[in-house]
Amino acid sequence: MRKILTLSVFLLLLLSSVLFAHSAKNHKPLKCIPEEQLTKAQLSNQKTWNYLHLLTKNQQNCLLLELEKRKKDNSCPKNISYGHTLSNRTKLYLEANKNSDIISDLDKNQEVLFISENKNWAYVSTKVSDECVEGFVESKLLIKKGGVDKVISVGDSLISITDPAWAEQDKLILVNAEGTISIEGAVAEGKIDQIIINGDEENILSNNSFAYLTFVPKAGKEIRIIGNKNGKKVKELTFVVKVGN
Repeated sequence: MRKILTLSVFLLLLLSSVLFAHSAKNHKPLKCIPEEQLTKAQLSNQKTWNYLHLLTKNQQNCLLLELEKRKKDNSCPKNISYGHTLSNRTKLYLEANKNSDIISDLDKNQEVLFISENKNWAYVSTKVSDECVEGFVESKLLIKKGGVDKVISVGDSLISITDPAWAEQDKLILVNAEGTISIEGAVAEGKIDQIIINGDEENILSNNSFAYLTFVPKAGKEIRIIGNKNGKKVKELTFVVKVGN
């Protein structure tokens, strides 16, 4: 299960997770609201996004301001707790595809800091020639320190939803109020190699799990999950998430 990362960790370690998507001269002055000043609703929203290693707009602003400060100081965080290593030699790409510009060559067993996921790619930070650099590597090359997460078994099901709990098995999930939720699940090992949820492909992790972040309005929302193997559909699961008791 992926861990929730707090804003303080982001500020210290993940200095430029959104640098490539912004141009300092083109955007309005950034505003960073300290975590202790966020409302309960803002904190709840931030917790949901961070659970999937995603950043809220406010966190992006705080990161950009911190990055600008550190670049002026010509400093790089020390004693970073890198959580992963690489299983093989690879390249660090500017974007999440092999046709992108190459930032650097990376060695087997090189330590990296996992930041976020983009389908089958992982956005990571690592140190090259004493400089902190960020870019994309293939997710399958990441090895979690201390061993991989325990593989999730789905029993006789090809696709299983593990959270939130079912109100009606494979048909209905109830949530307390409208808002952004994380739907977590797992697939049968070796039987599904691609998950598409409401038209978007989601990454399947090494322990067979996946997650999907979505906003559920008061009227509810239909979720359609398709599981493929070698490009062919082997399972489809469609259900509704509603607000209610």
